[in-house]
Amino acid sequence: GGERDRDTAITAIAHDLGYQRAGSRIREELDNSIRTAVRRGIVENEGGALRLGARSIDEYERPFLKEQFVASLGSASWVEREEAVRSFARWLGFRRAGPAIEETGRSLINGLIREGRIESDGAMIRKVP
Repeated sequence: GGERDRDTAITAIAHDLGYQRAGSRIREELDNSIRTAVRRGIVENEGGALRLGARSIDEYERPFLKEQFVASLGSASWVEREEAVRSFARWLGFRRAGPAIEETGRSLINGLIREGRIESDGAMIRKVP
């Protein structure tokens, strides 16, 4: 929901994942995940207060989404467009790729192909090496 300090966020995430308590290993793993989310722009950290950067795909700026889509592709191996969109949704922290994310993903793919940042071969895409 709203802003939380890091310890409260870790405890809440651990609870949501089904853990009774957050031991040192779980805390470390969740803290690493929070840092990753901050680096990706999914979570904002201002003065130790954590909050979601956006609640829906529509709240992100298009240039940010393009950068994150390319980053979510990982290596230069070929991947199906649909799988790339699902991976992108997970990369941004969404549980599933609903219609809005699927539509946005298709649009991003087309735009990135036009820009020459990814290439396609039928239903397959990859980062331009």
